[in-house]
Amino acid sequence: MSSTANKPVKTAIAGLGRAGWNIHGRAIKQRQEQGKRDFDVVAVIDPLDERLKEAEATFPGCKGFKDWKTFLKEKNGAEFIVIATQSVAHGPMSIDALKAGLHVMTEKPMAMSVKEADKMIAAAKKAKRILTIHQNRRTDPDVHHLLHIFKSGILGKVFMIKQYSSHFARRNDWQTLRKFGGGTLNNTCPHTIDQLLLLLESPVKDVWGDLQACVTAGNAEDHVKVLIRGKNGRVIDMEVTSAYAFGQPGWQVMGTLGSLRQEGDEFVIKHLDPKKLKKLKADPSMAVPDRKYGVIGGEQLEWQETRVKAKDPQFAVNFYDRLYDSIRNKKKLFITPESVREQLRVIEMARRGTKFV
Repeated sequence: MSSTANKPVKTAIAGLGRAGWNIHGRAIKQRQEQGKRDFDVVAVIDPLDERLKEAEATFPGCKGFKDWKTFLKEKNGAEFIVIATQSVAHGPMSIDALKAGLHVMTEKPMAMSVKEADKMIAAAKKAKRILTIHQNRRTDPDVHHLLHIFKSGILGKVFMIKQYSSHFARRNDWQTLRKFGGGTLNNTCPHTIDQLLLLLESPVKDVWGDLQACVTAGNAEDHVKVLIRGKNGRVIDMEVTSAYAFGQPGWQVMGTLGSLRQEGDEFVIKHLDPKKLKKLKADPSMAVPDRKYGVIGGEQLEWQETRVKAKDPQFAVNFYDRLYDSIRNKKKLFITPESVREQLRVIEMARRGTKFV
């Protein structure tokens, strides 16, 4: 066993904003308070003095850096870094850190393009270091319970999945500006697309997107509509918008034997028993009795309704637990950069034909 196998991972955090501090800094601090000393923050990088001082007070032995290049030279013992800066910087800073010998986890989006992602993957392989992305929503219980429902066959052949996220909110921070990699597709949708690619259960064949800037102050999109079709014929309909004030079901699924929709924390399934369905054969007669639509001779569908709550998948453990095992114990990487590359390919395809290319 390596002498470092049970030692804390000396960690740096670049960017002490919403993600860097509120997600990663807080997560590591909470782990320490629970008695887990598997990650130790030894360096932080941020342009604001007050944030550096706050981090140094929170993590004893931590050193603050205002300059990225200075950090790369000194590192203060860091062997792993979380990149949680403005989106446009994720790729270049990850490559810099990998070349400096650090393991890297970047916040989403991984990169601004597939081409940039490929450069990151190549840099990680050359440096023989870990590169991963904080796609922690991949273990969300609703997604894996949906997969379980699909496999059960209760819905028949699933051909359409709709995912909606809507609210009406204005904003004017850096994520509304394209020059920083802002916009809903880059900064909100990566988690959703990551989940939907699991639910597609097929390689992607076609993508269509409609992006609009509606209520935010900048020049980046705040309304996203994306259609994804898999080679298996299944279609994903995703809408993420900051310009719709009414609520709607988050998940809706269509199958050949039934339908599913989300109501709060429950899935409501209306389904048919295939054993009770008579086989239908198309009737070419032009004159339909009583000029009615539907099944000639009539048919009364016997609907069954099932309500289920999503359950945690058995492997939904803390993201940092998995990361520690990959860094220290050489376990298989949970979120590979190659899997996130496909997400970026979908994002690029969704931008085609819009003014947000």
